Parts: sequence; structure tokens; C-alpha cells
Amino acid sequence: MKRYFMLLLALTLVMVLLAFAVKWFHMPFFEPLPVALLPLAVLYFAAVDGAQYWLTIRNVDKHPKAFVQSFLALSVGVLFLHLVVLVGGMLLHPASGKRFAVGFLILYVVYTVFIMGAFVRFMRRAGNGDRS
Repeated sequence: MKRYFMLLLALTLVMVLLAFAVKWFHMPFFEPLPVALLPLAVLYFAAVDGAQYWLTIRNVDKHPKAFVQSFLALSVGVLFLHLVVLVGGMLLHPASGKRFAVGFLILYVVYTVFIMGAFVRFMRRAGNGDRS
């Protein structure tokens, strides 16, 4: 689990730097967005994905056969949370709502691919008997 959180921290640092680079280099598509909105979205995704991974792995350690149920339940909950945050961000700044949605979607795809890869690696290790 320690390896996952180190990789999550590295990904988050890269994404925060990219989010600030979007603002520093004045990319016209993202120009009307408030300066801190995309970096805050990056931190939000890191916190939610870290919590989702930790809760799923903790549940699997307690009940090994419950991976699918805990994974699906947490995934649905996280998806609805993302939807609420997306709509909230769009309502907070209506003038740049579409731009925020595009940035949010990009972050969603990046972090979803990352956490799915982590779960696949975990399941392979768990299948081999290595849970570290």
C-alpha cells in the first residue's frame, strides 16, 4: 500500500504542475477558469482515490472474498461524489463551467486509469500470495 501512495503522490505532483502550467502559459481554452480551481480538483482526485484504494484494500484484508462488492460499492459512491463536485464546480463559476468540466473529465480519466492499474496489480499480487 505504501508503494501505491508514493505513486499517487508522484502523479498528483505532476498533475498539479500541469494544472498550474495551463494557467502560467495562458492556454486560451482554460483562460477564464479561476487560478486555483484545477489544482484544487487535482488534490480532490488524489484524496478521493487514495481513500477509495485504502478502504477497498482494508475491506479485502478483513474479508478476502468481498473484493468485488466493496470495489463496486465504493466505485458507485465515488462516481456520485465526482458528479456532485463537477456540478458544484460548474455552478460556482458558470462562465467557465464547460472548461472546468473538460479539465475535470481529463483528471477523472487519468486518476481512474491509475487506480484501476493499482487494483489490477494488487489482485495479481494477492493471487500469487504476496500481499505487501
